[in-house]
Amino acid sequence: MSRRRKFHFYLTIVTCCTGFLVATSIETTKLTRKERYNDQLFQQETQLNDRIVSEKEQNQHLEKQLLDLQRQVGKVEEAMAERKSEAAETFAQLEAARMLAGVVAVEGPGIVVTMQDSQNAASSADIANYIVHEQDVRLVVNELRAAGAEAISINGQRLVSNSSIRCIGPTIIVNGIKSAAPFVVTAIGDPATMESALNLPGGVLHSLQDFVQIDVAKKDRVQLPAFVGDVKTKHS
Repeated sequence: MSRRRKFHFYLTIVTCCTGFLVATSIETTKLTRKERYNDQLFQQETQLNDRIVSEKEQNQHLEKQLLDLQRQVGKVEEAMAERKSEAAETFAQLEAARMLAGVVAVEGPGIVVTMQDSQNAASSADIANYIVHEQDVRLVVNELRAAGAEAISINGQRLVSNSSIRCIGPTIIVNGIKSAAPFVVTAIGDPATMESALNLPGGVLHSLQDFVQIDVAKKDRVQLPAFVGDVKTKHS
């Protein structure tokens, strides 16, 4: 074999080897890159899974805290509702006591009883039989109370537990205030019940109608002033 042919032969072998080495290197590089990519992807997936697990644990912890807070809020709301109910009941009792004591002005449905001297008083020899006396007014007041009246006034004077009704001549004194006929008795309560009580056979109106004039009117709303005076003083 001539030198030239040997040279081409060796060159061919070197070229083939070089090509093989280059191809092998490329494949190796591809595999290495792929392995690195897979490793990175695996690490990212692992980190992501770890993060998901951590977020779930944190969410569970937050949900537990939320439930605990909701229970606490529920207990506080129940306590507040109970206190509010107690306060409302106490306030209602206080208002009822103040109304019964007469220390506040009140209004509501009720009845108005107007009592006047009889027209026969001027021509009768016994005038005293035909004018309104304190016992007549007291009969009406007591009947109204028995019929459930919550508050009563006479000519604008609020009746309280120590109020008295006194008669001096043709005038009546209530809470130390003197007034003359007509005497207007105003009461808050159920109008129908109080009217029925006054009109019972043999009752107040029946016993007084021959001696004095009495007019009874039911009202959807009447107003009574507060008591003015010393509630510790007994009017005699």
